[in-house]
Amino acid sequence: MAVSQKFLLRVHLTTDVVVKVSLTKRPESVEELITILREKLNPRLDFEFTLQYEDSDFDGQLTCLLDIQELPEKGTLKVVRSESDVSSCASSDTDILPHVPLAQHLKCWPDTFPVPTFSYEVEHLLEEGNRAFEMSGKHLKLTRAQKHNILETMASVMHTFKAYPSDGDVGLAAEALVTTHPCLKEPGSRNGSYGWKTSLKFKMGNYRTKLARSGCVEVSVNAGRRSVNNPEGEHPHSNIKRARRAEVNYLPNFPRGEDQVSLEDMRVQIKNEVEKTEPNKVMIEKLMQTTFALRRHEIVQDNPMVKNFLEKWPALRFDSQVSICAEFHRVTNINLRNQFYAELDRHTPRLMALRTILNHYDLQLPFSQWLPTALPRPVHFTSSSMAIVVEGDLVMRDIPRFADAFALLFGLIYALHLDYPRKLVHTFTFVQKIFMGLVDGKPLKPCLHALKNDLLLKE
Repeated sequence: MAVSQKFLLRVHLTTDVVVKVSLTKRPESVEELITILREKLNPRLDFEFTLQYEDSDFDGQLTCLLDIQELPEKGTLKVVRSESDVSSCASSDTDILPHVPLAQHLKCWPDTFPVPTFSYEVEHLLEEGNRAFEMSGKHLKLTRAQKHNILETMASVMHTFKAYPSDGDVGLAAEALVTTHPCLKEPGSRNGSYGWKTSLKFKMGNYRTKLARSGCVEVSVNAGRRSVNNPEGEHPHSNIKRARRAEVNYLPNFPRGEDQVSLEDMRVQIKNEVEKTEPNKVMIEKLMQTTFALRRHEIVQDNPMVKNFLEKWPALRFDSQVSICAEFHRVTNINLRNQFYAELDRHTPRLMALRTILNHYDLQLPFSQWLPTALPRPVHFTSSSMAIVVEGDLVMRDIPRFADAFALLFGLIYALHLDYPRKLVHTFTFVQKIFMGLVDGKPLKPCLHALKNDLLLKE
């Protein structure tokens, strides 16, 4: 019986973002490998790229991967953006945006949870246990230390996606664990993973406590609540500050070597540079990337008025369309324009067919009251430009098209940590989950689920 090959690849997406990818067999070609990586790492690899690998014949120097037979079973790949893609991305409709630093999260919760590699002892034990389970159906019994290693390693990987995973997220992780290692299935559980799910929930709570003590702002912001030692504190389950709309970088730590004072000096430097007659855009973008954590701290913890916040950070108004797209990318790690217009182009034919019935799905406000083309009687108008007003303050102006304005408003909501407009919650939720792929773990409302089914229905 032939032993099936398993490929374990360490893929460098950028200089500071590295992910692990497992393959069950060697792809048929380099093109197939690129397709697989796109599917596994979508929407992170939404551009044209080539692959390089560490060639053992040249002491590990990077070499372009042209022959799939050169792919090592365990090795390192580097993603290199194609020059043709860079030139196309420099067009007026697309921005080349910065990638998130390694200290921040990489992406939203994956559809298939990547089970990590455990300690050498546990991996050896699981390998023997899986073999015995396949032959006789015997389940593996773990010691307390071995189970602790599995839970601790799983919790650390879960935290790379979310600090506060939902019940469904934890369930997916538990199912992935027992699917990868069937010897860990529980005979008394309906799906074999219920006990692991409960254990992972408790372990994530313990893991967050450790992170809070170490100074991780994302979880320490919710520390110091009511307890035996602090009876006057806030209720432990009320007003929890956590990502609720699939924000990947909700409340990141300050960059290494920086503190609030140094970042505040950078903020003043940005403000002074914006006020110049010919500001240095490259320097502004670099400083905005570095001070991203400071802005998130102010927005999430202080909840300032939009007008006051934009006065402190005028770079969000300077070249505002590019700035808002870049800020949205920092929060979600998704290219706003690329994703929105790709999905809009894909769904437009079906949306046009459904245009007459769309007003049945937004229960809080008929669609005809906010989209002029859906009015009962045709209304023709022309406008030189559009603008976005938030809290009575003119935030953005001179937007040429309605689709641009809507996309930028969506990005602005994420950049400024705003609530969806009360009468358009269903509309923005649908765009978030279906168009932008920002799934937050909450199920769709029945009306939105029906619309999704109609939209994806093939005639």
